[in-house]
Amino acid sequence: MNIALLDDEMHENENLRAMIKVYAFDRNYDIHCETFTDGRELLKRDRFDLYFLDFRMETMDGIEVAKALKEKYNNAVTICYLTNYAAAAAEIINHRIYADGFLKKPVEASLLAEKLDQFYRLSYFHRFELRRGANRQTVYAQDILYVEADDKRVRLHLFDRVESYNYLLREIEKILQTGGVFYRVSRSYLVNMQYVDRYDAKSVTMKNGEVLPYMFLLNN
Repeated sequence: MNIALLDDEMHENENLRAMIKVYAFDRNYDIHCETFTDGRELLKRDRFDLYFLDFRMETMDGIEVAKALKEKYNNAVTICYLTNYAAAAAEIINHRIYADGFLKKPVEASLLAEKLDQFYRLSYFHRFELRRGANRQTVYAQDILYVEADDKRVRLHLFDRVESYNYLLREIEKILQTGGVFYRVSRSYLVNMQYVDRYDAKSVTMKNGEVLPYMFLLNN
């Protein structure tokens, strides 16, 4: 897992990186951290699996960086704010401003571990490879709105495109069965619950406005 740490005070970045290093060692996880003191430099880089962003900074603050990241990656990024401002923390809790969580500064190692465990459980960092002919393609689970069965193929409906692969739906379902984020709503559709807007006894409406049929399944 690749993590970006953004704080305009380098010692804060280094303290957080040290705690993450201990966390990774204790759980035998492969985690790589990169530190940034300027949001503009961070935005020039390729995508990270997780971003820890300081809420308030002298130049481009965490909110601006988070908004830019969400726009760049179609909302499919995982962001956790760092803040020592009580008002900012309340604002994040109440409005979830472009974020998936927050940690109060100075960050406590135990709370950091709880937050990272939470992200792991919810499969925020789940990425996998799918075969396409002689090649293999990396897919991020959080990029997937839903998966549709198409005979002996599946179509992955992403934010900006649809990709087709020679897999059965049950094979993709097995890959994605981590953390309870994906749910089989019918024999033909597997949806990412993070992007469900509402549902009733007959249909599921995704946040992009698409409506899928819902049929309760006793077994798949």
